[in-house]
Amino acid sequence: MALSKSLKLAFRNLKKNKVVSLLNIVGLTVGLTTSMLIFSFVMKEKSTDRFISEIDNIYCVTNGDDSGVHLSQNMVNLIKEEIPEVDKITYCSVDWSPQVFLKEGQQKFKLEHLLTADSCFFRVFPFEAVWGDPVEGLNTSNKLVITQSLSRKLFGDENPVGKTVTYDATYLQGEELEVTAVIKDLPQELSWNFEAVLSLQTNYKIGWYVGSMKHWGSQNYQGFARLNNHASYEGVLAKLKAIPLDKVPADMKEDIKFGLFPFSDVYFDLHELRFLRHGNRLTLAIIGITGLLVLLLACINYVNMVTAQREKWNKNIGIFKMMGSSFSKIVQLVTAESLIQLGLAVGLSLLLTAVILPVFNSLTSSSYSLASFISLKYILLLLAVVALMLVSTGLLPGMLLSRRVPSFLLRKQEEKRSRSFTRNGLLVFQFVVTIALMTSIVTIRKQSQHLENQDLGFDKESIIYANLNDALYEHIEAFKSELAQIPEVIDYTFSENVLVDNGQNWGRRMVKDGETSEVNFSKLSVVPNFFEFFGIDILEGNGFNQNSNGKQEFIFNQTAKRAFQIETIETAKMASSKPEHGRIVGIVSDFNFESLHVPVRAAGYMCSQDCDEVLYLKMNAPTSANFDQAIDRVKMAWNRFSPDFPMEYQFLDQKWESLYQKDRQFQKILSYTTIISLLLSCLGLVGLTYFVMEQRTKEIGIRKVNGAKVSEILSMLNKDFVKWVAIAFVLACPIAYYAMNKWLENFAYKTTLSWWVFALAGLLALGIALLTVSFQSWKAATRNPVEALRYE
Repeated sequence: MALSKSLKLAFRNLKKNKVVSLLNIVGLTVGLTTSMLIFSFVMKEKSTDRFISEIDNIYCVTNGDDSGVHLSQNMVNLIKEEIPEVDKITYCSVDWSPQVFLKEGQQKFKLEHLLTADSCFFRVFPFEAVWGDPVEGLNTSNKLVITQSLSRKLFGDENPVGKTVTYDATYLQGEELEVTAVIKDLPQELSWNFEAVLSLQTNYKIGWYVGSMKHWGSQNYQGFARLNNHASYEGVLAKLKAIPLDKVPADMKEDIKFGLFPFSDVYFDLHELRFLRHGNRLTLAIIGITGLLVLLLACINYVNMVTAQREKWNKNIGIFKMMGSSFSKIVQLVTAESLIQLGLAVGLSLLLTAVILPVFNSLTSSSYSLASFISLKYILLLLAVVALMLVSTGLLPGMLLSRRVPSFLLRKQEEKRSRSFTRNGLLVFQFVVTIALMTSIVTIRKQSQHLENQDLGFDKESIIYANLNDALYEHIEAFKSELAQIPEVIDYTFSENVLVDNGQNWGRRMVKDGETSEVNFSKLSVVPNFFEFFGIDILEGNGFNQNSNGKQEFIFNQTAKRAFQIETIETAKMASSKPEHGRIVGIVSDFNFESLHVPVRAAGYMCSQDCDEVLYLKMNAPTSANFDQAIDRVKMAWNRFSPDFPMEYQFLDQKWESLYQKDRQFQKILSYTTIISLLLSCLGLVGLTYFVMEQRTKEIGIRKVNGAKVSEILSMLNKDFVKWVAIAFVLACPIAYYAMNKWLENFAYKTTLSWWVFALAGLLALGIALLTVSFQSWKAATRNPVEALRYE
């Protein structure tokens, strides 16, 4: 009974103070929703791969201490023979075929993510099976383990184990594969990303594959080892570094090195494993901190506005005490107000989460549902936040007020300087956060523009590319003739891999001034007109000609020339058994073939024959209609020679932009968080202004009676808020400078932290604060003084 009365009185008080109650509930709802969504994203990122069984025993086997991640089959076999502490070891790679199709009956499906692995893959990574046994599923050739979603596409809901599908890929066609197991779909919290795993022995049917796989230098795989429970990381690493190399050819011994990298750290710290998904620790830390700051802003708003109503509370509690209310009833009454507001905020937060969840999923590349938040960790976090605010704004004030005598509570009291300082200090903190976030988002936008305007050193506009296949190779001259008949295609060229997605890294011997040394570089095979096509300058030498392929000639970039200390191209050559092979015939200007997060690496180029695996077309189509017509003609020519593998083209500039997907995601998340923090700061400012105007109603009325102008009253009311924003600006600048300076360290090519970025953020914050405050100030300044004095 007593509780119901307390709730009724609490509702009545909230209704009397509609503005403050509404601001409290809106601020808490927005703050709770935003912070919970951000915390969920951070926890998802941090839990990546953690569900893998005994993950602390799994390591990526690297090629030495330089985080090289490419191994040969022989290197893996050497570890099996020499390191008994390695319980199981597997090697795998993304399937090298650009196009892979599976056919089941009349249905044909394209695989976007196919992994090729040896028989130990599911022994190292024991993913949960739906049907069959994946552990034994890759033991022989032509075996396939698929995910549950791919199984539904191919076979519906029936068990597909033992059934066959036809495998058509760029390098191998018409193979019948047996489905040996179905595993559950890979969860979001996993760095692996594949639809199916093909037994590696299947590729033994490809001639060039078999020819290279047994070479110690064919380091085309990634290796993962599971150590036994009694092995130590340090002990195994020491054995790997001292592993005997008796079986390694003499000229390869310097290239064979081993290291270990914990798989639990791969997601954040080993980006060289390009076929896995990766995150960024610093970016995630910044996002997590902004989520915490948003929650703090919401809580500060709530505490500020609740404590600002202290005098009204005092009168009410004083009256209740005079009427004989007990200690427990007073605490109950004050707590009930906070409980109602917090309960409404939590309920509205759940509704708002359900509404914006699709946008959040799109923004973070996630697939959350509302049920994702109904878990113990989220409920405990929410309860902790609610309990803290309930105690600070309900229980503690209620206990303090209940101990006061009625005469003290009913007497009008001047606000203590310490309380005013605390309240203003909290306001300063809010604007420190807001200004720091505004500075950060302007800096991030400035960095994005810097990257967009950076001269990459090659042309990428109006260029499309597509992967070729065996059928086109056989008719390449006829296909070239067809391309020459399309006026919108002004030029074409070929390369071994996509220019901005080349994963080949070579280690070769270079002979220079009679001395031999090992050099490492990114290797790409190209046709003779490649550099001219992309507008890349040949600075030394004449470049490739039609005989360069047979002579195994090389071209290097400027970075390679500096790194390898090549004085002139005539004094250096690549080591070869034939004296006429391995000449360096040119040096080209540096260009960015990787993300601008990293500087230009040493790159070397060899000459292909008349074509290679990737076709580039330079288009000249003034309108989209012209472009579509030209592409239709290219596709017709393509399909005439390759009917089973349709042309799938991409724009080169879009491929380049995809390298910055994580950066754009970070920018969007921080932009939305900044807007929300600004909204919360403004809500807090509105509530505090409302309180100040109420406190100074009589003073404003007296000043107006004595002839004060509206402008003078506005200046008087606004100057304190301007002062607090200015203090916030001074405090925010060094914080924002430090945070953005650390973030910019992620980029090899970065913008400067200009003074105007900080000034702009400060002026925007000041302008928004003045607009927010001035509306309330104007109402108070233009009010009839007689009404103000009568009110008092």
